[in-house]
Amino acid sequence: MNRTIAFAALSIALLLPSASLGQPPGMVADQPRVNTGRLDGSIKSYQDATKYYQAGQYKQAEMELEKFLAAVGEHAGGNFMMGLVQIGLQDIEKARTSFRAAVKSDPSMVAPRGYLGAVEAFLGNPKSAIEQKTALEKMATECGGNCPKAADITQALQRVEENLAAAAQPQPS
Repeated sequence: MNRTIAFAALSIALLLPSASLGQPPGMVADQPRVNTGRLDGSIKSYQDATKYYQAGQYKQAEMELEKFLAAVGEHAGGNFMMGLVQIGLQDIEKARTSFRAAVKSDPSMVAPRGYLGAVEAFLGNPKSAIEQKTALEKMATECGGNCPKAADITQALQRVEENLAAAAQPQPS
């Protein structure tokens, strides 16, 4: 499979679930919770970025998220959204950086781990993809299938497993 076809498959695997939900997965619970009186402009940037992302206007979403992250600093939800935007812009390396920042900022977030694992597998880093899969499996065990994040954990695990399997397929010369 050439790199263009592989990228198209990754894009579909990463973006389709969010398109069917009408918003990035995990974004409702992970939106910024900050002092709105102090950071109204930053919150507006985040909200605008969400609207641009949903409309497929990734460059505009990126600009709004850059403003947001510059104002609030490390923010798991903002970095997660930036990773999704970077996938839309077809910059997988930047997406990986953003997903790593999201996971570092909030290790309990499920969606960024799933996307990070998928991206790591796509970029040929199965060790890091397996690390994310292992963390998700631990979350699944702790959840026992009946916590509020159960469906998200299942979807994130599936995303990582599918991309690990695709990466393991022999590439034609």
